[in-house]
Amino acid sequence: MDRLVDRTIGARTFTNSSNDSLPLRAGTVVVGGGIVGASIAYHLAVAGEKDVLLLESNVLGSGTSWHAAGLVTGARGSTAMTKLAKYSLDLYSRLEELSGLDVSFQGSGSLSVARTAGRVDELLYAKDVADQQGVRTEWLTEDRFKEAWPLANPAGVLGSLLLPDDGHINPGHATIAFAKLAHCLGVQVRENVTVGQVLLDDDHVTGVLTDRGTVICDRVILACGLWTRDLAATAGVEVPLYAAEHVHVRSGKMDGISSELPVLRDLDNSYYIRHEAGRLLVGAFEPDGVPRPMAEIPAGGFVEFEPDWEHFAAIRTMAEATVPKLSTTGYDRFLNAPESFTPDANFALGEASTVSNLFVAAGFNSQGIIFAPGVGKEMAEWVISGAPQFDASSVDVQRFSPHQNNRRYLKARTREGLGRLYAMHWPNLQMGTARNVRRSPLHSRLVELGACFGEVNGGERANWYGEPGTSPVYDYSFGRAAWFNRVAEEHQAVREGVALFDLSPFAKFEVAGPDALEVCQLASTANVDVEIDKAVYTLFLNTRGGIEMDGTITRLASDRFLVVTPSFSQQKTGAYLNRIAKGKASAVFDCTAALATIGVMGPKSRELLKRISPEDWSDKAQPYTHGRTAELADGYAYSLRVSFVGELGYELYPSADLALNVFDSLWTAGQDLGVKMAGYHALDSLRSEKGFRHLGHDIGPADDPFSAGLRFTVAMDKPSGFIGREALSNLESTALKHRTVYVSLDDPEPMFVHDETVYCDGEKVGRMTSGSYGHTLGRAVGIAAIDPNADLAGNFEVRCKGKLYAATVSRRPFYDPKGERLRG
Repeated sequence: MDRLVDRTIGARTFTNSSNDSLPLRAGTVVVGGGIVGASIAYHLAVAGEKDVLLLESNVLGSGTSWHAAGLVTGARGSTAMTKLAKYSLDLYSRLEELSGLDVSFQGSGSLSVARTAGRVDELLYAKDVADQQGVRTEWLTEDRFKEAWPLANPAGVLGSLLLPDDGHINPGHATIAFAKLAHCLGVQVRENVTVGQVLLDDDHVTGVLTDRGTVICDRVILACGLWTRDLAATAGVEVPLYAAEHVHVRSGKMDGISSELPVLRDLDNSYYIRHEAGRLLVGAFEPDGVPRPMAEIPAGGFVEFEPDWEHFAAIRTMAEATVPKLSTTGYDRFLNAPESFTPDANFALGEASTVSNLFVAAGFNSQGIIFAPGVGKEMAEWVISGAPQFDASSVDVQRFSPHQNNRRYLKARTREGLGRLYAMHWPNLQMGTARNVRRSPLHSRLVELGACFGEVNGGERANWYGEPGTSPVYDYSFGRAAWFNRVAEEHQAVREGVALFDLSPFAKFEVAGPDALEVCQLASTANVDVEIDKAVYTLFLNTRGGIEMDGTITRLASDRFLVVTPSFSQQKTGAYLNRIAKGKASAVFDCTAALATIGVMGPKSRELLKRISPEDWSDKAQPYTHGRTAELADGYAYSLRVSFVGELGYELYPSADLALNVFDSLWTAGQDLGVKMAGYHALDSLRSEKGFRHLGHDIGPADDPFSAGLRFTVAMDKPSGFIGREALSNLESTALKHRTVYVSLDDPEPMFVHDETVYCDGEKVGRMTSGSYGHTLGRAVGIAAIDPNADLAGNFEVRCKGKLYAATVSRRPFYDPKGERLRG
């Protein structure tokens, strides 16, 4: 792939208007003329937004798009991402017809091979998700594999998945095609314009400062790849991105190879191969990437680094073992160029947390070509409507912790991030780099007690426990991992005795001041004008009625409230509350680090608390969903009687400096009660049996409360109203998007991941949104979103790794459906 941006195409397309003077004003400025920025500009114009200005610091496609391999696919590892990818593939197949430009789309298919049993499971799972979304797939026999890729040695291949509609495209020409289409719809395109600063008035975007003058605008979209982090920083916004070398090489000419060869993905060996002009292109996603600080990357376009054959040697050896002809043909090009990566290898989309109307679409981790059309469509809808129209939870730019923007942290993480695209996507997979940066006050004690830690938004939390004094490590499986029985013991302790959880990563905010009630009422769907020390479960919606977060709000005083939400929504919660509080007589304080959170859960939790406290712990003294300040161990802590596990339980909120004292007292006092430590995997299995929702899986910005089965949280008659109420009022008289139901498998052996397809009487009716193994029930259990018209008396099945399993579906949770144990 020589430099893909044919400038004669650009000249014919824009008749040199790309060098005209800048307009003084635009409705929307898109910064970045790569394929993502061009797609966003085009989709904004299609949606009716004509006053759009697309700015590129060099020439279109000269940043990252020009050196991409151009691979496109209709399937990814989740339902949400598969929908984006499928839209992209469908549009690419029509892009030449729409634009009149040769974009060299080749629908030759793609073939992913598995060399391990785990990879077979992963590909079968991916096949199920693809089939669910109408993406064609074929699981190949060995003979069909040889037929599809006659140059490949099948030795060591245990299975392979063909996606016949996949292929590749010329990414530079595709970029220009989107820009041309946008231009024809009224978008102004300017090249050789460097944006140096995002301009603000207080916390609102007002324009951009460029080397050719200032442009006033209503909103800015940063789609400038590697350079997004530094440009966002001019507005005080953190977008954690770091560059890494990304390599592909091209063989010499080969006789007898066809352009119809599918893209070959040898995932277990970290490379792909595709046809290119009578040659083979070999690209790498090696597990030991090479990070590059921005200081080493020139600002001009078409940046390349020196070839590094030594670093590429391991990939080359494996590719030549699979395709021996590569070793005799040799190579005529080594392309080494930078791409940007995020800390969790998912991209960053959406509105910044601290600046209104500043949007981000960056950090595509070498998947920008795959997702650009889908992202363009969804970002256009997000910008225009003010809220995402798809399940954006896994890619929302607000999911990161501020510390994850630290460059030392990012450099360490990026070594691993490059290879994550082809690494095994195990359930519960944890990153190994840049760990132990952000820890709870109890971390050292949990280590002593055998915790195996996972990470969420850069914070450590105990997912399960080995024997005290050990250092357990993960093994991974799509079935029962080695720690399955450890989690089962933790689960049982909660159901039958008492267990301690370190829930300190929960996001915690205090809202205080004369207008605190007004702020909390506007933020929440529930009515939180309640008695002091009463906790209320609530949702937090966007303006279109979608669920941004869920959590509890506890009234601490007439003018003080404690807001607790899931840990990964910390940034989003703070931004949400602060925007509502702005200009009001109230303050929002992030007390996540100031307060530890200790969960004391199980039918013996009351007895345990009595042993370290002189307080009355009867139901009368502290009823369900009520809180109070209690004397505990050698200090005091706020005690809240709520439970996410479906049993009697308490959340204790000691200040960070008292946390160890309270914890140690509980642990010591509970030994003869059989107290155990329990982690987040047990928490997930417990809440799955009880049917409690998981933010980011069961509920998200594309889900309304009614379809999610959470109508009880919505106080439509609340005098003060709340964000999203108007949108909900228009939904009540219409049919539900889906029905939320509870599902368990009749066979005790299979395991849920999520996104498995649900069938009723042989027809696809929905998907599992989350699931775990219900150790009390003795079978997999979870939550599904199904067609609201599906017959609940029908015969239900769920497809797991290609096999259908009989399932039981219920409108009520399987465990303690009346919630009597919570109130015991």
